[in-house]
Amino acid sequence: MRNSFIKSILVPLTALGLAAFFAQACSGGDNTNSGSGGPTGCIPGSTAACICGGGLEGVQVCNAAGNGYEACDCGSGSGGSGGSGGGGPVTCVEGGSTAVVCGNGTLDPGEECDDGNCVPDDECSDKCKKPYCGDKIVQAGEDCDDGQNEVGDMCPDDCQIPDDGGPDAPVDPCAGKLIFSGFTAAPQASQWSYMGSLGYEAGTKMCQAIGAAGVCDYEQLAEIFNNQAAHPVDVAKITTGVPAGGMITAWVNRTTMATIGGTSYAVGAGGRCNNWTYMTNHIDDGEFVTITNSAGAIAGAFTLDSNACFTGNPADGCAGPGLECGSVQRYIPCCFPVCQSP
Repeated sequence: MRNSFIKSILVPLTALGLAAFFAQACSGGDNTNSGSGGPTGCIPGSTAACICGGGLEGVQVCNAAGNGYEACDCGSGSGGSGGSGGGGPVTCVEGGSTAVVCGNGTLDPGEECDDGNCVPDDECSDKCKKPYCGDKIVQAGEDCDDGQNEVGDMCPDDCQIPDDGGPDAPVDPCAGKLIFSGFTAAPQASQWSYMGSLGYEAGTKMCQAIGAAGVCDYEQLAEIFNNQAAHPVDVAKITTGVPAGGMITAWVNRTTMATIGGTSYAVGAGGRCNNWTYMTNHIDDGEFVTITNSAGAIAGAFTLDSNACFTGNPADGCAGPGLECGSVQRYIPCCFPVCQSP
């Protein structure tokens, strides 16, 4: 009876990705939740959803002391206006509103286009700008786009990787194509939250913000670490994110069966912190990779879940030690689109 009661509470929370809980926790009248005015006992640097003007969702960051959240970021850079002014990033909302105009299908001042949606890589981006090489969005016809004139820039200025199927290309048209784009600027808690989105969608948006197509999948990372000689540029980019003698961990988003050392690992949301919506240890697991840089030599060791089930019941045995979702933060690895051979 007790387990049934627990399950009856936790399963709805799973379906909501805890969004409702955090939305209520951070819905102060002025969209501010710092110090004692918001949730307490958070992990410094972790993020949570919050409510902005007009019922829109923003994101708030736990302060350095870990005792509360900073002001709700509604996309304006001022923490609460919910608009696109103030010099901050443009916030796109499909259908638009009186405060947010990008995405309303009408060409407003300062916009180059507005197709009425918030898709970043179509003919009009989610910043209401026409696509161009250097906008940090991998558009149709581009192999990569990590911006121009950046330190450590590994993407050519024409957004084309050499040997991409031309007359002098190698037999494999995917040879030389970039896989890895970069890591998120800061480690993230297992409940991914960014610009009003939660879960995998939030991770995708975080990666698109640095010029990637989305979150790296397990197979992309495994290809780099297990076949480094064929991916020198990808290895070099990883090296810039892991200093010599250093070590970081990154979340692994695995959606295919994996076999390591003769052991097979089934796939399931239970190995992805319920698709990156959970922040607790007793129900769900989160797979990760430990990346080390020893005098310039990069190595990646995967820690995978041998029981990737998820039911929402803490007594089901799906969660195990060493793969915590809560009380830990890891980087999110971001990749370019998967190359498709003709």
